[in-house]
Amino acid sequence: MSSAATLEITSPVQVLEHLSIGEFIQGRRVTGLLNLDPLVVSRWLCGENMRGIYQPIILRHCILEELDLEGRTFYETVELVGCRVIMAHFRRAYFYSSLLIEDCVFDQDLDAQGIQSDGRMLIHNTVFAGYVDFSGVSLRYKASLLNVSFPGGTNLLRVLANGSRERIGREITLDGCQFRTADVPAGLEAARLGITPLIESDPCGAEG
Repeated sequence: MSSAATLEITSPVQVLEHLSIGEFIQGRRVTGLLNLDPLVVSRWLCGENMRGIYQPIILRHCILEELDLEGRTFYETVELVGCRVIMAHFRRAYFYSSLLIEDCVFDQDLDAQGIQSDGRMLIHNTVFAGYVDFSGVSLRYKASLLNVSFPGGTNLLRVLANGSRERIGREITLDGCQFRTADVPAGLEAARLGITPLIESDPCGAEG
């Protein structure tokens, strides 16, 4: 991740201007709330309103003060790579294509309740410093978590064990992921599934 001192300060309006024409954002500190509502459009297919965002959302090596994906449907890829996200909202976000989160740090609690993914969901080398709530998550295709740490806690394993236990280790893979002991359901073969215990006094590399 780039040093904050070297990042160009950019407003959400400027970011939306670039995203609206399919350009990616790199090396910026985005101040305030990045609300993607202006990118939402309606497209009719066979009488159905396919309302959503049709541009790829790609943010690389940025600091995002507040990112709001809540309640939007994304028909193209969403990528966060090398980003620090101070505050984020993912509740009921629908990813038709794919979601990639790689080399990122999320500073605060993340509400990911009810997110849906029809494509691949990849979360790699990422730290969630706050609590992550995955209640009601629906992963219809493959998901991969690699070297992901949850020092703030999460209910992800309990959600998967309740609804997708037979898919864990196959369509839903975890490798080198760290969870608090309290967040690992009894009877889940943690070591075999690529889950390692989290030393809760370890900051796990989260950046200040």
